[in-house]
Amino acid sequence: MAESSAAKKRPNSRATALVAGLFAGVVAGLIVYLFAGLAGFIVAFVIGAITGSRATLLVNRAREQPS
Repeated sequence: MAESSAAKKRPNSRATALVAGLFAGVVAGLIVYLFAGLAGFIVAFVIGAITGSRATLLVNRAREQPS
């Protein structure tokens, strides 16, 4: 059976942004942890998570806009 493209479910953009933000935060935190220790990891994790999630939301919004 063929399904229409409108019937396909798209992932929730907020959930995708959250996962991408957490991933970016962990990666940034681990890199900084090598140089600055635990305090650097915490700061870099927070900054990376916020930046990663906001960037993902912006990209998802741009994809949804008709060109």
